[in-house]
Amino acid sequence: MTLDELKARLDSFSPAKIAFVATVVESLSNPSQASIRSEGTWLTAVPDWIEYFGLALSVHHAATTVPLGLTPFETVFRNACSHVEWAVTAPGSATQRFVDLSVRAGSDPARHLSLKSTAAKNLSQTTVHISKLTEAAWIQDTRTPTARREATLELFASYQRVVTSILMLRAFRAADDDQAPRLYQLIEIPAMLFDSIQHEPLAAFQSDAPVIPCRDATGRTVARVSLDRSDAKITVRSVQINACTVHAEWTRAQSPRLL
Repeated sequence: MTLDELKARLDSFSPAKIAFVATVVESLSNPSQASIRSEGTWLTAVPDWIEYFGLALSVHHAATTVPLGLTPFETVFRNACSHVEWAVTAPGSATQRFVDLSVRAGSDPARHLSLKSTAAKNLSQTTVHISKLTEAAWIQDTRTPTARREATLELFASYQRVVTSILMLRAFRAADDDQAPRLYQLIEIPAMLFDSIQHEPLAAFQSDAPVIPCRDATGRTVARVSLDRSDAKITVRSVQINACTVHAEWTRAQSPRLL
């Protein structure tokens, strides 16, 4: 739509519609400020993508103080990719377990992403917590260390065959829960983080609810995978930020008023 077409459309709007549009325009004129944390990544190398994502955050918070959750995060992420003409799977088209969407940035190979979001209190600046990587009903049924080990290794082998990385949006909130997040952080956790699980000995699975270390090539523990028996899910604890890619952060401008 051209500027002239937009003006013509606005001429037909009711006063209520004009007031609504004015608030959106006001939020766009005072957008979230982007800070590139990792230069030249597949996301930060495209300024239009970063700008679009920040504008979407601004418009979201023109209407609400509620943090951008998982479903709207997927929508905003998908729209930002479409804006820069990247190929992205249509909503609801993903058929592979674990994968939320696939995107091909320019001539790059397709990336198959698991999307996560969090607005938990007191988020750490040095570690990341994934409360549910995936469901795993078998956790409650396996009774022996051998069965737990076999099921865990099979699950992570399947996961790593289809998932390129986990993309997580973290919303840092002020102490007052009624306030909108002051900062958003977009990080990427490579699926290869879980490589070492395939080499864990049987002794690591003796507990009914074992916590399995994930080690990098130097042997350093960069995360811990927990088999949550009570909720039948896989939790990932203490993911070291320096084992991830922090693409960018957006500091939210104060919204003048809500829609």
